Amino acid sequence: MTLPGLRLAKSLAWRSFLILLFAAVELVSGAAETAAAKSGFVAAPVFYYTPETRIAGGLVGIHYFRLGAATVASRLSHYRFNLIYTQNRQTVAQVDSELYLAGGKFLIDTMAKYSYYPGRFYGVGNRTTEEDREDFTSSGWRLQLDPQRRWGKHFYAGLRLEAQSVLMRETEEGGVLATGSVPGAAGGAMAGIGVFAKWDSRDNTFSTARGSYAGVFLSRFFPGLGSDYSFGQLSVDARGYWPLGRGAVLAAQGVFKTAWGDCPFQLLPQFGGLNLLRGYYDGRYRDRVMLALQGECRLPIAGRFGLCVFAGIAQVQGNIRDLDGSAFHAAGGAGLRYKFNRRENLNLRLDVGFAGKSPAFYLTFAEAF
Repeated sequence: MTLPGLRLAKSLAWRSFLILLFAAVELVSGAAETAAAKSGFVAAPVFYYTPETRIAGGLVGIHYFRLGAATVASRLSHYRFNLIYTQNRQTVAQVDSELYLAGGKFLIDTMAKYSYYPGRFYGVGNRTTEEDREDFTSSGWRLQLDPQRRWGKHFYAGLRLEAQSVLMRETEEGGVLATGSVPGAAGGAMAGIGVFAKWDSRDNTFSTARGSYAGVFLSRFFPGLGSDYSFGQLSVDARGYWPLGRGAVLAAQGVFKTAWGDCPFQLLPQFGGLNLLRGYYDGRYRDRVMLALQGECRLPIAGRFGLCVFAGIAQVQGNIRDLDGSAFHAAGGAGLRYKFNRRENLNLRLDVGFAGKSPAFYLTFAEAF
């Protein structure tokens, strides 16, 4: 394909994705206006400190509602957003949604995110050290659309459309990213399509008390969709929830991810951050294969308040055969919960995770998994 033809193909791919995403948003927004069931909106200012951001502040919020001829038993749809600015001049703006249509027969998940974010790259592998750290700054958009259909009571299957645009603004002089030898070091476009299937018998998607979840996701990124990279991804996510009595819940999760081909370092399997092994910097360890196991116990204490204790282990490797029971990294911590909506079981959570010299703090809506 000629250079003008390639540019045209990329442009059409991005425009088609945006049209699908915003068409879905318009569809559910119109349906929300006719929903008979109660809805609600909660927003809260956020101020926190982490070693990665120093002082950070912004706004987080959630709008929850039921669509169409909904019943109390049907699942709650929602939009969730956050806008954060930090002392390190990092900016993150994200909106994601989970939208149940036709009484839950159809589900549309969407996500749109913009970030300008100085980050860290420790290299690839399970044994990287703090001395391997390189600072870099990138900015860009990420868009995702997951239309899906429910078959039977708990089984869903659908398509995933995903696109990213990454601009590498600054890399560390003399570092491996500056050489351009790592896929993704020059930024670029990443666009892919995939299929997935999942089992979901959870009683509530915000704060589950019983049930199970299992999902398998397979995606392929290639130039025909406007991607600068050609690679594939496979992800398996399994979760279980068991009530312990008096409102206490034991929750467990296992995640396996692998990637092959010319996968950019930004999309290599990794762990850390807000939901998977809280306490580690997001992306502290990354490679072509990742296995993580975590669990937590959620305990009501008084009125709307509750506590949570959590722990987990994870590792990354270059090949599935290299996974080793003695190579796991561990993290743990505790958190406070405030149930701002008892009817829908919606929590505001504040967690502190420990995995290194400094604790990591997280404030958001809903549980980690």
